[in-house]
Amino acid sequence: MPTIFDAFYVTALAFGSPYFLSKLLINKRFRAGLLQRLGFNQVKNGKHPCIWIHCASVGEVLTAKPLVKSIEKEFNGFEIVLSVNTDTGFSVAEKYFEGKRIFYFPLDLSWVVDKVLNLIRPQFIILIELEIWPNFIIAAAKRHVPVALVNARISGNSAKWYRLFSRMSNTFFKNLLTKENFFCARTQADAARLKELGISESQITITGNMKYDNIVTDISANAKEQLLRLFELEVDERVIVCGSTFEGEEIVLLRVFKDLCAKFNKLRLIIVPRHIERVSDVTKQIESMGFNYAKKSSLDKGEKIASHRDRHNTILVVDTVGELLTIYSIAYCVFVGRSLIPHGGQNVVEPAGLAKPVIVGPHTFNFKEEVGLLKEANAIMIAEDELSLSKTISYLLEHPEESGEIGRRAQLTVTKQMGVVDRNMKILKEHFLKERNV
Repeated sequence: MPTIFDAFYVTALAFGSPYFLSKLLINKRFRAGLLQRLGFNQVKNGKHPCIWIHCASVGEVLTAKPLVKSIEKEFNGFEIVLSVNTDTGFSVAEKYFEGKRIFYFPLDLSWVVDKVLNLIRPQFIILIELEIWPNFIIAAAKRHVPVALVNARISGNSAKWYRLFSRMSNTFFKNLLTKENFFCARTQADAARLKELGISESQITITGNMKYDNIVTDISANAKEQLLRLFELEVDERVIVCGSTFEGEEIVLLRVFKDLCAKFNKLRLIIVPRHIERVSDVTKQIESMGFNYAKKSSLDKGEKIASHRDRHNTILVVDTVGELLTIYSIAYCVFVGRSLIPHGGQNVVEPAGLAKPVIVGPHTFNFKEEVGLLKEANAIMIAEDELSLSKTISYLLEHPEESGEIGRRAQLTVTKQMGVVDRNMKILKEHFLKERNV
């Protein structure tokens, strides 16, 4: 039977149809998995009871990796299926969960979610982070399927939407609050917002952020040596790595580096743009500042930096994907991008996990929790502007012992947050086994 949310979605689709149609026609990404989203799913129910895990996109898929491994061990008689919202999430899930059934999450229309739930027939559903879809929650409750929101996060804006949903439909909230459902919150703030929505305190446990259980704290010596040889870096050179940089940041970093080169010997700069399609813009800026450049893809093909003199004047630009972590491992210090401009920052935990002193700009609102933890431990440096950034890196270069200590504090902060998967598994076992007498 259609719900009020169906009417809401259909009305929104009607008003936005020119936009959605143009996106479907122009952008292949929007067409990915369209039939599966509409419920035409080739995923067939197997002989074993099923646990359905939903991850919105790449970040949630990566977060779920250790949890899936733990569920395989603890619930070895169950089949695990995974759903995603995005094409990039689908690709990453296929890479890390080979052999498992992976599909696109159904559109939150009552007849679509009913069709997919009837097909998959899950015993339990685990939603990663913030994936509370009204019709889906109602349909699961009708079937008495317990739903766990794991690594639960809820922002102030999200809480406002859910309060609106509660006014639209008492049925949705009644089903969300059912005692079968439970919530493993990342932080005290997330737990408080869940309580404000009316969720019982007994259904909420603060377990921490699972992303920390994925953090690498060491890179093999062999991998680092290969990278040093490829980049023609000497042992006594100090490497500044600028990761996930965004438009408007590289020119600032180049000016800062030029200033630093006038004061310090044997410095090298590696720039890793957030989007590799911007590499040509970055290389033009490098040349405009009087530097040479070498692209990693060219070095991978066997090209060499021309001469000893050129090598010291050459900035390395990474135009390949999936290598940032290894590149962080050879850094003396790390600047994490999208933070000098108001774009909210990028992942500061990866370099921190490798015991690197981390520098960010003032705009880190997308990583407020992570930056807050490192700030509390005096394990991150925040540069408000170009001058501040130059002074901060200068300080780290002038004080190698303090630089190393900042990195060690950063790594200790990260390792202290680990163990979240085990805490979540304890909660999952308690609730699921109790509900199903497994």
